[in-house]
Amino acid sequence: MVLGNRRGLRFAALGTVLAVMALPAYAGTPTPPPPASVTDVKRSLEQLQAEAAVLQADFAKATIAYTNALKSAETAEAAAKKAETSASTVTASADEERRKLGVITAQAYQMGIPTQLGAESILWSLAPVAENLQEIADRQTAIQQLGTTQTAQYNKAMNAGAVADKAKTEADAKRAAAKAAAARAQQLGNEVKQKAADAASRAIDQLPELDGASELSKQLQLARNQQALLRWQAYLTELTTAKVTLPPAATIKNPAALPAGLGQLVAGGQPVPGAATVTVAGKTLRVLSAETIRAVNQAFNLVGRAYAIDATGPDQYGCLGATTAAWAPYAKLPNTISKVYPGYQQVPPDQIQPGDIMLMGSRSLGLVHIGVALDNDEMIASDEAKGSVVVTPVPDNLWAALRPTLGAPTKAQVSPTAGSGAVNFRCGNTGVSSYNVGTGAWTWPLADGTYEIGTPFGQSGSMWSTGFHTGQDFPAAIGTPVRAVTAGTVRVEHPSWAGNLIRIDHGNGFETLYAHLSQVNVTDGQQVVAGQRIGAVGTEGNSTGPHLHFEVRIGGDPVNPMPFLATGSATTGWGGYSNGMIPSSKLCAIGSGHMLRCDAAAAYLQLAGSFKKAFGKNLCITDSYRSYQAQVSLYSRKPSLAALPGTSNHGWGVAVDLCGGIDKYNTAQYSWMKSHAPAFGWIHPDWAEQGSNREEPWHWEFGRANRS
Repeated sequence: MVLGNRRGLRFAALGTVLAVMALPAYAGTPTPPPPASVTDVKRSLEQLQAEAAVLQADFAKATIAYTNALKSAETAEAAAKKAETSASTVTASADEERRKLGVITAQAYQMGIPTQLGAESILWSLAPVAENLQEIADRQTAIQQLGTTQTAQYNKAMNAGAVADKAKTEADAKRAAAKAAAARAQQLGNEVKQKAADAASRAIDQLPELDGASELSKQLQLARNQQALLRWQAYLTELTTAKVTLPPAATIKNPAALPAGLGQLVAGGQPVPGAATVTVAGKTLRVLSAETIRAVNQAFNLVGRAYAIDATGPDQYGCLGATTAAWAPYAKLPNTISKVYPGYQQVPPDQIQPGDIMLMGSRSLGLVHIGVALDNDEMIASDEAKGSVVVTPVPDNLWAALRPTLGAPTKAQVSPTAGSGAVNFRCGNTGVSSYNVGTGAWTWPLADGTYEIGTPFGQSGSMWSTGFHTGQDFPAAIGTPVRAVTAGTVRVEHPSWAGNLIRIDHGNGFETLYAHLSQVNVTDGQQVVAGQRIGAVGTEGNSTGPHLHFEVRIGGDPVNPMPFLATGSATTGWGGYSNGMIPSSKLCAIGSGHMLRCDAAAAYLQLAGSFKKAFGKNLCITDSYRSYQAQVSLYSRKPSLAALPGTSNHGWGVAVDLCGGIDKYNTAQYSWMKSHAPAFGWIHPDWAEQGSNREEPWHWEFGRANRS
């Protein structure tokens, strides 16, 4: 297997390979052409998703500027008030010193004590206490001199007056700065309102296209399934035509002791165990074991079956259920993905063959996804986001490939420990709940004033191997310090597209990437904290000019960094849709005009039934799925309470706001929910708990734990 541009799985293949032996039942059914209404769709679901990401990033950028301006205005207002209070205090002190001097001067005059102060100074000192300044002026010849004490007090009063004047000048300047900051915030606030209106309008314009694009995506998935099947059939047909007898797994386990007539299959410069080759009429074909062929055939027979958590068939399959069914009865897999890894021999990435068990995950996240390998960087897997067993690209976060026909591993293979966020990555779906950065402070990768906002996440273009921009660019001068956005563990890489790349693992499947660096100031395995310098801006790799390419990846998938930069948290997508821009055809009704993602809706209805049995009345609900337009509208009215548009779990159809007693802490209804709702997959998030920064007893999210 050779590495490609981004993930780079390229399975070893000899010619056009695929074909025979107990063909899948739907093998001969051609995929019907998409209906005219689908082929008329001008933009694919992926394109619409990218456009939505740009739209939401633009709004997020404006909101960030507005939020920062509000903070600046608040800081400036506080500084002005502090300066004015200080000036008032100092002025009062100066007046007190003048009063003391006036008293001393009046006493000295009455006692006939001579003074060295001039008449004007005496008048100044007496001003706060004298009732008749003209009388003092008329009698100034009588007070030519006062003693040393009066002179010292005069100097003290003069100094206090100067300090008071300076404090007043500073207070006036800070008040002017506060007014300017407030005006700037108001200006940006007006711009955000306009952006909000534009974003809502554009979001509405996209909605009619989403249904068509969604159907097109479905048709494209069917086509992908069918094309993979046809390639597999072609391989099996070649073997049948060549009259190849499929060998038992045990006979080709050792490439140094193959049966007569079979040769070694070489990949990555090494013979491949558990596979072989045969040459017929001058043509060399790859030969897989009979058990492997059977497993792949069984996997194809599952394609199209519905997804369901923990399901093992025959009509529905969960993550592990599909792979278990494919390899039964030859290999009996354990009941959790993490337990599969220690049981079968791992194979190198460049030797992966069809039938191998693919495990996805990371060291900080654990193992969260499983599938059966095919050629062409593909696998068959139960996919929660797609709602069925499908042929899908092998994800970036491939942890290991196992070959069941090789038996137990020669060396111990220890699964990474599951992180607390592992439940959010069930079957390749990274969007079941909010993702909060919980590893310390969060900061921007470049300091204020050192960068511009460049190419946004999601912008389409042929210059990117994925077809769209996977990060957020920040044009800046070469050498500009680059900082870690939050705490984590460093990995330094040098891929051709990035030149110098720093990847920081923040735990629970959350990573940030910093590309095109001119300097790398950290080492592999180093622990860093938020704001720590890790490198410098450059233009290395595939770059059109000096800039930082910054990415946020969750479970190996790139997501829009802007919500994280704005808030330090975000939600991620499912099914190829963007937050708040999900077609109604992909949502399910729960009554009273409310809708949720279908699995969340089913769980909600079960929860509601149990609640009614307990309290004799229906579960009270005020909010469910919230469109992007509705999020923008709410944010414009309640910016201090509402989530940044595009980050709300309501926008994924996996959150509800409840009433009827649940909206108050410590009621019987709220306590019942805390005790019983998790059994139905509904939880009260930590950030909404009593005593948190945002107390919301009414807010509940769907996030059922992964047991497969």
